[in-house]
Amino acid sequence: MGQPKRAPSRSAGGGEPLSRSLLLPLALFLALALLLYGNTLRNGFVNDDKPLVANNALVNDASRLGDIFTSGYWSTRQDSVPELYRPLTVLSLALNRRLTGAAPSGFHLVNLLLHGCVSFFVFRIALSIGTSRAAAWAAGLIFAVHPVHTEAVAPVVGRSELLAALFFLAALKLHHAIMHGKGGASFAFGAASCYLAASLSKEGALIFPAIALLTDIAFPPARAVSRRARAAPFALYALAALLVLGIRYEVLGAVARSDIRPLDNPLVALPPGAALSTALVALGGTLKLLVYPLRLSADYAGTEIRPAAGLLDPRVVAVLALIFILVAAAALAWTRLRSASWGIAFLLIAILPVSNLFFLIGTIFGERLLYLPSAGFCVAAGALWGEWRGRSKMTALAAAVLVLLAGSARTVARNSIWQDDGTFALATSRDAPSSPKAQFNWGVFLEEHSDARAEAAYREAARLAPDWSDPRYNLAGILAASGRLTEAIEEYRAALAIRPDDARAVLNLGYALYRAGRHPEAVELYQRFLKERGESAPVLNSLGANLLAMARRDEAVAAFQRAVQLAPGEPGYRQNLEQALKTSEETPTPAP
Repeated sequence: MGQPKRAPSRSAGGGEPLSRSLLLPLALFLALALLLYGNTLRNGFVNDDKPLVANNALVNDASRLGDIFTSGYWSTRQDSVPELYRPLTVLSLALNRRLTGAAPSGFHLVNLLLHGCVSFFVFRIALSIGTSRAAAWAAGLIFAVHPVHTEAVAPVVGRSELLAALFFLAALKLHHAIMHGKGGASFAFGAASCYLAASLSKEGALIFPAIALLTDIAFPPARAVSRRARAAPFALYALAALLVLGIRYEVLGAVARSDIRPLDNPLVALPPGAALSTALVALGGTLKLLVYPLRLSADYAGTEIRPAAGLLDPRVVAVLALIFILVAAAALAWTRLRSASWGIAFLLIAILPVSNLFFLIGTIFGERLLYLPSAGFCVAAGALWGEWRGRSKMTALAAAVLVLLAGSARTVARNSIWQDDGTFALATSRDAPSSPKAQFNWGVFLEEHSDARAEAAYREAARLAPDWSDPRYNLAGILAASGRLTEAIEEYRAALAIRPDDARAVLNLGYALYRAGRHPEAVELYQRFLKERGESAPVLNSLGANLLAMARRDEAVAAFQRAVQLAPGEPGYRQNLEQALKTSEETPTPAP
């Protein structure tokens, strides 16, 4: 007699074989991600992709792998920038570089595959909390095609959102299984490990225990699971959170440390009441995008979100009313359609860390921040659609097809703005006309391509952000290059009035004065800078050139000598010194 035949493998729910319940849906979600985001494989490194990926030694230098866990997220040069700590994100990029090479396509491919996996987990979690299979598919598909996710998937730097969401949802799936008597200790350690990985991918994932508790309340653990067994996972989550916070403190010097600029998050410059009110307005815009993602933007700085006048601002009142309606709807649906209630609660809890309501973050709003919270929205939407389907199947199916096709088309079209720097800069300047950063970046691109429109872009950026020196500095450079020295000098002075310690502006203003023959002004400028800021070889060299032009030879020689002492490896300074030493009335004056 032969060996007895084995029964086919079954899913955790005891229904379909694993190949159908897991592998086929996963394959379908991966295929859908490739279909929707396949056009990103042609995209290059754009915007933040360059410092964080393309030019980041931690990603590209194999000998620096060990430094990843001891460096801040923005450690793109020699020194660590103590703002964020996402070592697993950086590690994934470094491994991506080893496996697929330096080309952008390899990084984009991994991003779209991760998005397919996250969509699959949204489907699986919806299924595990009791929605019908059709409703779970609706949740996963809505998540997969939602256009608001393009900012997390299309640029390579969205990797932190993708990894954090993937590990977060994997931890939640394991946690829910534990609470229903499956997996035991191995699942508990697995859930805690996934939570740790999510938090080391992006700090917002630290809220996971709150979502796990929500899930336990909404879908109570099985009676066979003891109180001790229920508490054990939370003890592991606490240890994981303490570990993350401890490492952050050791590496960054603080648990939460960030240099927030008004240019990135205008709320930091507002009084507390106005900041809270405006944050509520931003939250309202966030919720609107989940339902109606037609107008998307990669930049919400400046006055793209107009500051609120206070809690009685009509927009604030509308947002508070919307939140009340959502909470009331979740409460009313608690008995009949609990998965929808859970999804709404998931959304509201997950969005809190990035809402600026309790503490300010580095940006007023970014569509990428919706990636994880939108999982709750998609589960709720899927559950509601499932109820509709039960009453009017054909109408519900037709509506679903329409929504999915519209979302897919918007997503595919939106991906193209990350094609290259020019496309991104133009699209962002149009999408965010009141953002000084968007107008400035457009100006930089135009200037790099010798386009005369750069001047207008810089002037607009300076108008939108009068306390930002960079637009005026760049504008002055354009004016100086075109021979409009008087205007250039005026703009350089304006830039220095905003940022007096900017050595670049001092040197370039001095050179513009030199070219205009206004040598006494240049000398006064350089001498004041040296007195206030200390010695600088470039400034001393330029000072010497202007002194020599004024026939103050001995002072010029002294300035050149000191420049050579400070920077002995700079041949230009030595040449200027030698020329000054043999200067006569016929000898040309050295250039600054």
